Amino acid sequence: MTGEGDRKRQLTKRLWLLLLVIVVFVSGCWDRRELENLAVVLGIGVNRPPEGDGYEVSYQIVRAAQIYNPGGTGGGQDLRPFWILRSSGPTVFEAIRNATFQSSRRLFLSHCQVIVVNEAVAREGLTSIMDFFTRDHEPRFTQWLLLTPEDPVQIFDASAGLERVSSQAISDLLQQYHVTSKIRPVRLAEYVRLTMAKTADNTLPIIKTIENAGKKEFVLDGSGVIKGDKLVGYLDPRETRGLLWVLGEVRGGLVTVEVPGEKGKATMEIYNSSSKVKVEAKADKVHVKIEVRVRAGLGTQTTTADLFAPDRFEELEKQQEETIKGEIEAALVKAREYKADIFGFGRYLFSHDYRVWQRLSADWERHFVAATVEIKVKATLDKLGLITRPALK
Repeated sequence: MTGEGDRKRQLTKRLWLLLLVIVVFVSGCWDRRELENLAVVLGIGVNRPPEGDGYEVSYQIVRAAQIYNPGGTGGGQDLRPFWILRSSGPTVFEAIRNATFQSSRRLFLSHCQVIVVNEAVAREGLTSIMDFFTRDHEPRFTQWLLLTPEDPVQIFDASAGLERVSSQAISDLLQQYHVTSKIRPVRLAEYVRLTMAKTADNTLPIIKTIENAGKKEFVLDGSGVIKGDKLVGYLDPRETRGLLWVLGEVRGGLVTVEVPGEKGKATMEIYNSSSKVKVEAKADKVHVKIEVRVRAGLGTQTTTADLFAPDRFEELEKQQEETIKGEIEAALVKAREYKADIFGFGRYLFSHDYRVWQRLSADWERHFVAATVEIKVKATLDKLGLITRPALK
């Protein structure tokens, strides 16, 4: 028994030694790349080249040393915390690879925050652009997609306000859309999902530059309507929120109405909202029912009238309901004009009545435009803030 026990102990030691060798030689990041050998890209722009076919791709590359040590360089050098690079090629992939002719470091795309596409390129089609960003292993599906009427470099080169790099500032702006709910932010994953499903059309936010006190700044301004993979038209901020009401994506914002019987306005703050959409089809006639519920509170008033009375509350609620209904109708008019089902009525039929969808899908554009739409809005006003009477009277 003693000899057998010794053999077991020796075998156990050998197994532990083998395990230790495996851990030492196999553990670690076998494909690790050091930061100092990479050019970390935070923003990508896609445009047409000044001459010839293909694409011109621009990159906002972060200078880490300037981020953490803003005064670290001198001698008249560029002190901005980023470097803007351009490269061209017959495809987006080759254009990105051609950047190695100018950059001493390999471009690293996994930290890219935004992809900004020129509107002229989007009118010709986005599929050939998005193919690379969905096929390659580096770009992440969490990137934000935007359209611009300008050269994307103008967006990256604009003032970033309180941030150091404009791509990061744009990402932060999109994540705070609920403050107004007049922008519909779209990530790469959502765009691809809707495009592949072919049961609804898309929208992408518009970004452009403005002059402010002699500085060029960027601003988000409405949405571009994407039908299939092509840009076909636009929604202004009001129409964009009309779309968001139907999609159930209004998380906050303000609604300003006229105070009935008074010379002044009242602004309500949206606390939350929800929506229900039901699509029915009998023969070739499609009927859509939209129900929106919103809860809000009085934020300010420009009249000295006492709005605390119950009848005044009801008047303000009705005014708010009419305003919201008007925003939805405005968005619907534009969608019909572009023959683009951005509301996802077709997606509803696909999910809830697939047989009907199969019957109507071949000519869904016509059915969508001809559909009758019934809109009901229920607004509830339940808070007045810290005071129950006008501040001045």
